[in-house]
Amino acid sequence: MDDAMQEASIAQSRKIHLERVPFANTLRGIAALSVIVSHYTGVFWDRRDAVASLIHVPELPLSKYAFPVYLSWLHAAMPRFDWGAFGVALFFLISGFVIPFSLRNATWQGFLVGRFFRIVPLYMVGFTVTLLAIWLAGLYFGVPWPFSSIEVAIHYLPVLREFFGMPSIDGIVWTLEIEIKFYLICALCITWFSRRSMWVFAVPAALAVCEFYLVHNGYGALAILPAPFLIFMFIGVVFHYLHVGALTSEQGLFLGSAIFLVFAILLEMAMPGIVAMAWTYGFAVVVFSFASSFPALFRHSRIGDFFSRISYPLYVIHGVAGYVALRVLLELGAKAWLSLIVVTGGAIVLAWTLHVWVESPSHRMGKRLAGSLPWLRVAEPVPAAAE
Repeated sequence: MDDAMQEASIAQSRKIHLERVPFANTLRGIAALSVIVSHYTGVFWDRRDAVASLIHVPELPLSKYAFPVYLSWLHAAMPRFDWGAFGVALFFLISGFVIPFSLRNATWQGFLVGRFFRIVPLYMVGFTVTLLAIWLAGLYFGVPWPFSSIEVAIHYLPVLREFFGMPSIDGIVWTLEIEIKFYLICALCITWFSRRSMWVFAVPAALAVCEFYLVHNGYGALAILPAPFLIFMFIGVVFHYLHVGALTSEQGLFLGSAIFLVFAILLEMAMPGIVAMAWTYGFAVVVFSFASSFPALFRHSRIGDFFSRISYPLYVIHGVAGYVALRVLLELGAKAWLSLIVVTGGAIVLAWTLHVWVESPSHRMGKRLAGSLPWLRVAEPVPAAAE
């Protein structure tokens, strides 16, 4: 009975806290839709060679399937603004903002167990959908299966692929690998986070020094490639500290500006080919700042809450499976506008199904496991926003 009462109390506390930061959930849905817009209305048509390489089928013929004119306005600001980079930047900022809530009065073991069940089971199912789509595309176009059993097995657990130096099969796992690294950093620094210590911001400074030294001295191959993005996520931590009153506005402005400047400099040094992305990431910071400053404009709504709930499964399954579906529909003679509607709707339905049958149950399992093992328990659990 005591355990049931404690679980109910925790759930109520989480609900109360979530009601105070609905803008973060709303932005999560906007981020997922932004990535969809980027991939289905831009990348699929404009980067045909990359899409063909990802789904392992012949490239979409330019002469037969021209870029739909009615989609061009969505990408008029390229390359200084990219919908996909904007969505990913929002995801990173949201993680930096909400994860510290999960760390208050938590153990590092309990935090990592919760994160594992929050991320990995859904990714495994989503990756299976990706593999199924590639297999079906191979059957349709008469293309042999392109992967070895080892490649497939290693991809089922994010981070292992990067460790073994294998190219991404689904094209999206790199962001999850950055998220997982951020979780590990947070677990190591859990005492600082739980005390809302300013020492937390020594972490991005240390990452910047290491990355700068490696790149500047010609050790680019050893550089921590996601370091600029890990540093960027600490801007979300700045917003968290501002939200809970651990920073003044002046301190937040200084830290946020300094972190973004370091991010932009390291991005240019380590990955000069995508340095234009810094403009989009800067715009994401402005949008996040606007939402946190005027939360009444980003209140709960049925549509916003719906896309917030399915944002993670939608992100995981939309890419390769969506490209394959678009490619096949066009090959069958369907109009571009109809193909886009069908594939987008299908991705949303599939994402909702995975949210209900995989994501939510695995998330609840992680919470129960963390609560059932004595060494994972904490004395007074605190609300974890937007987990």
